[in-house]
Amino acid sequence: MKRVLCPSWTSLLVLVVLTFLGGCGGGEQAAPPAASPESAAPSTGAAAPPAAPVDRSEMELLETRQSATQTTITIVGRVKNVSQREVAGVAVSADFQDATGRSLRVEQGSLARDPLPPNETSEFRITTPYNENIKRFNVNFAELFGGPLVMKDSRQP
Repeated sequence: MKRVLCPSWTSLLVLVVLTFLGGCGGGEQAAPPAASPESAAPSTGAAAPPAAPVDRSEMELLETRQSATQTTITIVGRVKNVSQREVAGVAVSADFQDATGRSLRVEQGSLARDPLPPNETSEFRITTPYNENIKRFNVNFAELFGGPLVMKDSRQP
């Protein structure tokens, strides 16, 4: 015995399937919203310039001077707090490296002025035992309980 669906059941089933497909993205796509008058600028054909990168620096390294004796190498520098908040407990670390960039020794120091208010500067000094293989160094800053501080290097070559 063959079953035939009543036309009203068939219509209902088709309606449910089409409604389901339309709600799941299987139907036609809705048109994007119309642009507001403020954003509807005339097109010049040129792409908009990329947005400038946001500077998230907290400390700005202004200068460093290196001096050496027969027994020590000393780095003296100046840094500026370019953040909007006071920084406190700042550790200064210098990674002393050989000519290939291999780290030979890391020494730590602190700022002469602590805490350091926004837009103010401080000196720092780091000393390490002399090693003829030390050819360069990198300086970084971190807060004791806040982690690394983002630094902008503004030293002149």
